Amino acid sequence: MAVASKRKVIRGIPISSGIALGHTQVVLPGLLDVAEKSIKASEVDLEIAALDKAVEDTAQELRKLRESANRKIDGSTSKVFDAQLLIATDRDFLNQVRDEIGKQQRNAGYIYNMMVRKNTFQLQSANNPYLRQSAQEIQSVAERVLSHLSGVGEKSTSRFDPDTVLVAQSFTPGNILDYRQRRAAGFLACEGGTHSHTGLIARSLLVPMVVAPRALNNMANGSRIILDGANGRAIINPTEAEWADYGRKRERMGPAMVSRIKRLTVIPPRTADDVPIQVAANLEFPGPADEILAARKIPVGLYRTEFLYLEREAPPDEIAQFRFYDRIAERFAESHVVFRTFDLGSDKVRTGDRPNVEPNPALGWRGIRLMLDMPEVFKTQVRAILRASARRNVSILLPMISDLSEFLKAKKLIAQAALELRRQGESFDERIQVGVMVEVPSAALMAESLAEQADFVHIGTNDLTQYTMSADRSNDRVAGLYSPFHPSVIKLVDITVRACRKLNKRVCVCGEAAGDPLGIILYVGLGVTGVSMNPGKVFDSCRLIKKIDYDVVRHLVIPLLSSQSATAATRRLQSYRNAIENK
Repeated sequence: MAVASKRKVIRGIPISSGIALGHTQVVLPGLLDVAEKSIKASEVDLEIAALDKAVEDTAQELRKLRESANRKIDGSTSKVFDAQLLIATDRDFLNQVRDEIGKQQRNAGYIYNMMVRKNTFQLQSANNPYLRQSAQEIQSVAERVLSHLSGVGEKSTSRFDPDTVLVAQSFTPGNILDYRQRRAAGFLACEGGTHSHTGLIARSLLVPMVVAPRALNNMANGSRIILDGANGRAIINPTEAEWADYGRKRERMGPAMVSRIKRLTVIPPRTADDVPIQVAANLEFPGPADEILAARKIPVGLYRTEFLYLEREAPPDEIAQFRFYDRIAERFAESHVVFRTFDLGSDKVRTGDRPNVEPNPALGWRGIRLMLDMPEVFKTQVRAILRASARRNVSILLPMISDLSEFLKAKKLIAQAALELRRQGESFDERIQVGVMVEVPSAALMAESLAEQADFVHIGTNDLTQYTMSADRSNDRVAGLYSPFHPSVIKLVDITVRACRKLNKRVCVCGEAAGDPLGIILYVGLGVTGVSMNPGKVFDSCRLIKKIDYDVVRHLVIPLLSSQSATAATRRLQSYRNAIENK
């Protein structure tokens, strides 16, 4: 197949951050096609025995994957392979297959394949992404069983060529682990979600991944590719300038950058004129960066907890959640952890949770609104976090607050949960702090009222930018409008910071812009006391902060509030960055 030379940019959803530079290899999708064969009645038992052997071989493979995942990532994350084991050994389904082999007198592979397709047909076409994910996982297990039935056995374990980026319709958690062990550099898929099991495994392994519906369109093997996991895009056949630019960016990011955190001498970093700026990490599941962050006493400014809810068929109980939060609190015993309560909604809702399909889910039932309508789920999580707070290094953060009444209702439920624990004799931090996320313009405009009631404030620049500019950064047609450096967004951040400083409340920025060099300069200039970011950006951010002159950037950002465009603001910030980097 000829390799196309035309440059093409594919925009999609960022699943796992990081940068991969290499060449494409297309992975062909789908279950194995199994020929239909008639068998004699005397051969039925042999076919059933072959099926049972294939199922057992598959179960052994999945146990190996689980053990490998346990070595590389946290046990709670590797539990996704427990679900696949349950699928592989589902007694009721396998009994149905055995019965059909006898009734139809057809080969085991054909009957098994037919029944898998029948059981996943409706799941594949469902609107709910988690039903579609279930179909993918069932098919992944079935493919393993069928490969053993056909005599193919376990897939190749040979390594890919250096810097291979795999492109496919979809990947399963097992695929990601398999292919990463074979040194795949990144993943580009047509299907998948940020909070899918596949995404969770990719992020745990710190391997870049992007999902774009048209990823396979005219995709050729061997095409040169830049995969930008943080921004959700792939550049096919990039220019030499782009290749060099991303090469420099990759050197400053990724797993190697996380390990360089060990070399930081002063935490938190201080500006050139000795003003401390707290640098923290955003996390959403245990992974290889945790030990390094904890050892350097770098706090967790934002711990996303949604996967605990989304990876299960039913909301997690208090004991399971407590064990998880307590383990994280123990790991970061020398610093601090801010647990954000479930930020669900849009496509992050379980089957049956949403009463009806929403025409505009981004403006609908999500964030704290959803939790206030599901008070028992909310209180169960809060009780678990409160119990973990007995270590005295835990805070609670409430997402997507758009009105003061929402914050007050949530605080009331937290108080009720605390009272229940108190009556039961459970210990917890009686002075635990509760913070608010400012992610929508209404929250920023009433920041003073919110800050009066909150112990601290975190600014989520991703959603704040999206809602202010009415622009989805993953939508090609409006992505050009999405900029955290637009004067309107800067003004909302400024209003929030001023309110917090007036009331002597901590304020932290924890969106993607918090790890952007220009963002750091801007937010330090506005008076932000902390930034929380992807762990891979901590090292460079600390180095940059040490070069910033606090008094200078305070004056630098004043004109930005009256800038005419994001371009003008960006240009001014970049000019200052160039000046201090070249010193």
